[in-house]
Amino acid sequence: MRKHITIESAKLCCGCGACVNACALGAITMKEDEAGFIYPFVDTAICVECGKCVDVCTFTKKGDGANGEIAVYAAASKNEEVLKSSSSGGIFTELAKEILKNGGAVFGAAWTDDFTLEHICVENEQDLTKLRGSKYVQSNTGTSFSLAKKLLDEERQVCFCGTPCQVSALKAFLKKDYKNLFTVDLVCHGVPNIKMLKDDLKNVLNDKYSKIENISFRDKSYGWGVKGSIKLDNSKVKYNAGNSPYYFYFLKGEVYRESCYNCRYPLENRQGDITLGDYWGISLDLIEKMGDVNADLGVSCVLVNTEKGEKWLDSVKDNISLAKSSRQAVQKRNHQLTAPSAPLPEHKTLLNGYIENGYSSFKAGYKKHIKDHIIRTIKNMIPAKVKRKINDLLS
Repeated sequence: MRKHITIESAKLCCGCGACVNACALGAITMKEDEAGFIYPFVDTAICVECGKCVDVCTFTKKGDGANGEIAVYAAASKNEEVLKSSSSGGIFTELAKEILKNGGAVFGAAWTDDFTLEHICVENEQDLTKLRGSKYVQSNTGTSFSLAKKLLDEERQVCFCGTPCQVSALKAFLKKDYKNLFTVDLVCHGVPNIKMLKDDLKNVLNDKYSKIENISFRDKSYGWGVKGSIKLDNSKVKYNAGNSPYYFYFLKGEVYRESCYNCRYPLENRQGDITLGDYWGISLDLIEKMGDVNADLGVSCVLVNTEKGEKWLDSVKDNISLAKSSRQAVQKRNHQLTAPSAPLPEHKTLLNGYIENGYSSFKAGYKKHIKDHIIRTIKNMIPAKVKRKINDLLS
């Protein structure tokens, strides 16, 4: 039996950080490999070989989850400001507000001052803005699991939002079910790393990199979709697949960590009490059933996985527009609910090129995709309402 965590293959570690939190001696830290992905590093001078870090490593083990969805919905917040500032339907914000109203705490991914991404804890509604919105890069969970346990043991309600592997890791670390823990897992495609993102931002912004105030991968001033922006001190720069090799390769699924292509969570039961994602390809009929909602501002797919999740969603029903759907309808445009992302032929070439030559390899490969860029530009010119009509006709 292994006495401490070891990484025998990159595809066997998702970088969740459970082992870091499990080590009471601080013998484990997360460090970047040559491509920038984070992996646990064990200081053997400190390690006492207690095996706790091995016990909480759940990524490659058959895990427990919900026993199928209780219900599936299309949903959107009735609060237009929340809706506009969220990536899809703003449901996370409404759920999180309910926890805060009860004196609880909410954990999620937020940008740091130097624009790395870390899981933080917020305890007031104003700070929820830090957690809102999709962030197409892996977050470092740091010591968030340990803090969550402390708050849970103090009998405070805790909401934890993250990727399925992060939610699973939290549960493994806690070692027991807390009635005051409420979890949200996301429909996750996979994650690149912060080193790649920073290299890309420097390429897109050049000498303006130091002036970044905020990054939005899903800026709804351009409509509900996959178009972002970078806010500078006195201006805003578009940030999308049309000017960013990183964004382009993220959408193609080419630059994720190796474990993302080996992810077991799409094939098993969900890890969160509630699963949230974009309701891509939503039908006109379902939009009508939601009532007075502007679908152009975004709609969430909501998978209710546990009785706790069902009660949680019910507690915010007055704040959201809701219509019943099905897993089959949702997964038509959310394939990561049925299988992990598959590495395309360019993946290895890109990764090896990045290790050997840095970001210039991304730029060189990106320029070769002229056809893809033209097709994406044309698609982006089609209004969302027209796309929905086309989807309805084709379905």
